[in-house]
Parts: sequence; C-alpha cells; structure tokens
Amino acid sequence: MIKNVQETVHKVTGQLLDLKRPENESELEGIGDGAKIGYFPRDFGMEEWDWPQGVGLYGLKSLSGQDGFPDYHTFLKEWAEEQKERGLPLKNINTTAPLLTLMDVEGTEQLALEWADWIMEKAPRTERGGLQHVTSGATKNDLTMNDGQIWIDTLFMVVLFLGKMGVRYDRKEWKEEAARQFLLHIELLFSEGDGLFYHGFDFNGHHRFSEAYWCRGNSWFTLAAPEFLAMMEGQLDDGTYKTIAQTYKAQVDKLVKLQAQDGLWHTLLDDQDSYTEVSGSSSIAAGILKGIRYGLLDGSYLDVCRRAVDSILQEVDDDGTVLKVSAGTAIGASKEDYKNIIIAPTAYGQALAIVLFSEVLQHEKLVA
Repeated sequence: MIKNVQETVHKVTGQLLDLKRPENESELEGIGDGAKIGYFPRDFGMEEWDWPQGVGLYGLKSLSGQDGFPDYHTFLKEWAEEQKERGLPLKNINTTAPLLTLMDVEGTEQLALEWADWIMEKAPRTERGGLQHVTSGATKNDLTMNDGQIWIDTLFMVVLFLGKMGVRYDRKEWKEEAARQFLLHIELLFSEGDGLFYHGFDFNGHHRFSEAYWCRGNSWFTLAAPEFLAMMEGQLDDGTYKTIAQTYKAQVDKLVKLQAQDGLWHTLLDDQDSYTEVSGSSSIAAGILKGIRYGLLDGSYLDVCRRAVDSILQEVDDDGTVLKVSAGTAIGASKEDYKNIIIAPTAYGQALAIVLFSEVLQHEKLVA
C-alpha cells in the first residue's frame, strides 16, 4: 500500500498545483443559482484566497519534510506574496482558512495577528457568542452573512487557527475562546443519540435546518478534533479536554458503523441512497488515523482506514485528479438538497486526499 500511496500522492499534489476547470463549466455557468448545485468558481484551483485554497495549503504542508517530498515552504511564501499583491479578500470565516498554514511562513506574521484580532474583536457573532458563519459572496469583496448561523465547518476554518495562534503567542484569551467555540459547536450541533453532527444551527429560528448528517461537515470535526487536542496539549482544563475527546470517540464509533460497502461514506451519512463521496471520506479516514497517532484511539480502527484508503486510491485518475468529490455545499433546506450537489474536481478534494495519504505515510508500520 505504501508504494501505491507514495506514487499516487505525487500525482495528486501535481494536479492540485495545476488543477483544471470543469469540462462542462460553460454549462454550469448557465444555471441560475449555482449554489444549489455547488458551483462556486473559486473552488477549482489555487488562484484565489478562500477556504478551498486554505485546505490546499494545509495538505501541502502535511507532506513537507516527509521522505521523497519537497519542502513546500517556498511555494507557500510565494503564494502568499502573490495573493497580497492581487489584494486580499474581505475577512470572513472561510477566508481565515489559509492562515492556519501561512502563520508558519515568514512575512505573514503581522497578517496572522491582524486576522486573530479580527476574530476576537470584529467577527460577527450569534447569540451566546458563536462565530457566525460569514462567507464570501459572489466576489472576494462581497459577503454572505448567514445571519445567526453557526456551521460545523468553522471549527476547521477558524478555530484551529485561533488555538494555534494562542499557543504560539501564549495568548490566554485566544486559547480560551478557541476551546469555548469547540464546546459551543458540540453542544448545539452534536446529536448524542446518533453520534453525528448536524451541518448548522440557526439562532433566529432555533432549529438545525434539515437536520442533515452531511459527510464532509462531520469530517471537519473528525479531522479538527485530534489536531486541536494535540496542539492544545496542557492548555485545556480536564472538562474541556474530556468533552472534545469523548465526542470525537463517539463520532468515530458511529462513523465506523456507517462506512459503505465501497469503503467510503455517503454524502448523507445515514442515507444509503445518497452517493458515496471522496473528500469527506478522506477527511474522516485522516482524522481517525490522527486519533490513532495521537493516542486517542487504539489500533482496532485501522481496518476501517485501510478500506477507505484502498477505495480512495481507486478514485484517483491517471493524471492525479481526485474523483467523486462533491462541490461546495451550503446548508440545505432539505436533505435532498445535499444529493443535488454536483461532483467535480476541487482544490479541497485534492488536498484532503493529500492529508489522508500523508497520514498513511506516517503510519507505514501499521498499514503496510
């Protein structure tokens, strides 16, 4: 398996850096409301500064320093400089994602500090101080406010960065706020009975929209939770640590039961009629492997990861394009909305496969 992973991740990485547009893009542009099918032009390459590119940078960083792979530091630095020259987008939840990686690159320190201050002082809030899931609008100079809404995506897009900044600069208030956001999102979005996360919560109507258990949404927690606990080691009180760790373990145990026959997970986790999907499945498997590596899970979970990796390897085209990736997904008014999201190659699809394969390479003795 390791040899196949090494060969495949080289192709996937190369394709991420030169990702092609969808072949039917002109047809997609003609559809009235692209959001209903997940058509967001910024998703398909590394040219913009938004969450897909943030996940892309995170994926590249995960490979840096591993045997056979270059140090992507120069690429990261040049990417950041080019973006600053082009003009950065408005600050929002999703445009924070690149800073999780770029905060480690020289020349971006001040930018990271400004963004952290924005999160603490100016980012729109819901009731109870939740980080409102404000996203980019039609252009990088527009915003979609999503008034009163929190989404599970925020934990990866913002809270990991804030926690990491808090540790880096020993800012107690940043560390405490990151932990508080984790606990609030767990309280409002996690179903203890089902062991899964809803996509979002609306404080205006006090509801969880269609109560969909969306695959990629759940995967943001599976991936973020072990990383957060590792970066915050010794910085969390016992109650906070236990709540996050126990929620993570409960979610993983449920995900194990819902793994599909093909080794992936359905885009609606509990709906076998919804398509199986690679980006969320990659993130879930990577998150489980992180949990094993960090001591949150034991080796009995490896078989689930092996099945997922074997399947995802088969969903990489000869040119390195990661297939079966669902496009950008806003909160659906109904569960059926999630089934209507198109399949298309995206920067985050490439990146999440890279994150998974990077984890596999760090588990060589366990999964060879």
